[in-house]
Amino acid sequence: MIEFSFPMDAGTFFTMVIYAIAFAFPIFMCNSFANFSKIVPFLGTPVDFGKTWKGKRILGDHKTWRGLIFGIIFGTIAGVIVWYVCTIQYDVFSVYPWYLGFFMSIGDHFADLLGSFSKRRIGVKPGGALPLYDQGSWMITGMLLALPFVCSEPNFWFYFVTLTILTPLLHFLTGFLAYWGGIKDVWY
Repeated sequence: MIEFSFPMDAGTFFTMVIYAIAFAFPIFMCNSFANFSKIVPFLGTPVDFGKTWKGKRILGDHKTWRGLIFGIIFGTIAGVIVWYVCTIQYDVFSVYPWYLGFFMSIGDHFADLLGSFSKRRIGVKPGGALPLYDQGSWMITGMLLALPFVCSEPNFWFYFVTLTILTPLLHFLTGFLAYWGGIKDVWY
């Protein structure tokens, strides 16, 4: 296992960045599979069941039970895969419980639902952008929900800071590719 320390050569730095992405892989999968779940014809009911609060939708039609459930399932599966490969097989992480992906996925969806709720309050239409919040808040809350289970992981804060910076860039890139491929309705 490589631990974060300065000075760090370029090879070690890039290895640590790859480890950070692997660490948060369940969050990326949760966020992605919530979008891919649109191909499933059932469970498309909005999480807010179409209800309003103070004359505005609580969340909107874009937040469905299907996306919530599939995101958590695939985020959890991704967490088990990361646990097995990076902890059991290769000893990359000193602490990474097999169930961590579940909690990371809950954190991801918490930020997503909170963002939708906030956007409805300030008048942003469903599917509309709330710059920076949309591109990284889910990573921050996913990692913070993981913290109680991995607080003794020596590189956690390096992963957290790296992902806080890297995630918006990756989100724009993958969002553009998903839009270009017809998976998303907007490029961001």
